[in-house]
Amino acid sequence: MKAEKTLYINTCVFGASGLERIPELIRRYPGRIGFEVLSMFDLAVFEPALRGVLDDLAAVPVSFHGPVYEAEHSAARGSDAYERTMFHVRKTLEYARILHSTHFTMHLNNCTVLPEEKDRMLRNALDNYEELCDLFDPFGCRIYVENTGTRLQGNVLLDQAEFTDLCRDRKFDVLIDIGHAHANGWDIPKLIEDLKDRIRAYHLHNNDGLHDQHRRLHDGTMDFDAVYEKIRRETPEADLIIEYISPVLSGPELEEDFQDLLNRSASSLKCSAR
Repeated sequence: MKAEKTLYINTCVFGASGLERIPELIRRYPGRIGFEVLSMFDLAVFEPALRGVLDDLAAVPVSFHGPVYEAEHSAARGSDAYERTMFHVRKTLEYARILHSTHFTMHLNNCTVLPEEKDRMLRNALDNYEELCDLFDPFGCRIYVENTGTRLQGNVLLDQAEFTDLCRDRKFDVLIDIGHAHANGWDIPKLIEDLKDRIRAYHLHNNDGLHDQHRRLHDGTMDFDAVYEKIRRETPEADLIIEYISPVLSGPELEEDFQDLLNRSASSLKCSAR
């Protein structure tokens, strides 16, 4: 019989100093929960908090989300932004090794994209992607490239067609953030269909179709049930990661949505076993 699926929670919802929730959740969902640790080494409280739960995290599947704050992978090598980014990457690398991280999620960019700078930014990001692969691949940690940015923020480096073509051409391992895709008006079923052979994971959250709000699975204008069904049919092996950012959602709301995904996963297994 096929094993029950592990579901993941991105630690951003706990903030830099709220990681003490992790042992409690592991006890509550033994064998079913994993964590995507958001690198927040820019905050002094983060590393001590992470070290405090290392033994707990070592007992469950773990991946790392690359640094977002004080990080810019489209920066040119040798620039201050690049050096600052790589400082955070190397700190993340230290703990990714300790916890045998399965993957490292990479944003090709975080900053505003000016049309005249787009090609240069992409070249830099691709160079930095290769450097990350050299750092993380030796211990089995894959680099997953995520679709990022929103139109309203002006930081979308690639539109849907460009992102799809790049991921196919470069044979990237891909993480689809359905919230980012929805906020940018992307055709999510087509995105999944086009990249299903490359998709390794999803970030799950909802929004109003414009802003990157990281709201609950059903709290927004995206038809989450329809998207989930497409995910289930086309990419059943992909990891599912709840990615909320507000600490307000770290309690009963988070567990309710996590349990919802567990129930869906169990139902999918029963259907596939018939």
